[in-house]
Amino acid sequence: LKKHSDNITSGQAVAVELILTFQLVLCYFASTDRHRNANSPATFIGISVALGHLIGIYFTGCSMNPARSFGPAVIVNKFTVHWIFWVGPMTGAILASLIYNVLLYPHLKSLSQRLAILKGTFEMEAEGMEEDHGRKRPKHRQLVPSHAGAGGPHHKGEDT
Repeated sequence: LKKHSDNITSGQAVAVELILTFQLVLCYFASTDRHRNANSPATFIGISVALGHLIGIYFTGCSMNPARSFGPAVIVNKFTVHWIFWVGPMTGAILASLIYNVLLYPHLKSLSQRLAILKGTFEMEAEGMEEDHGRKRPKHRQLVPSHAGAGGPHHKGEDT
């Protein structure tokens, strides 16, 4: 069961959980962004989780995810400081999302396009999309060998 250390206040415990979750979510966004990184994101996310746990275990038990605290709290029916493990991680995740999507890598969409995405009414551009039973989805690209070894592999259907 998660319980924060006796030598920190509840506010400090929220701040620890906020920072730990913030760094994890920011790492997730940066390492899975197809425009930024071609490497495997699993390594970076794993390192982020490991470092978060090594630092946070002393202070709060390092939840970084409300589900990791909720299950044990339900089993032992003890919710006295459980709010810490919801408020901290949720606030950290929201802040990381805002900072990444607004400051670090803003998407160039208008406010009306962003609202349409939230409502689920946003229409994707025709470029790079194909019809699938009335719904648009990304086209699949096949990797084909380059001609005579010049310039490496090319995607089928792309100009060289």
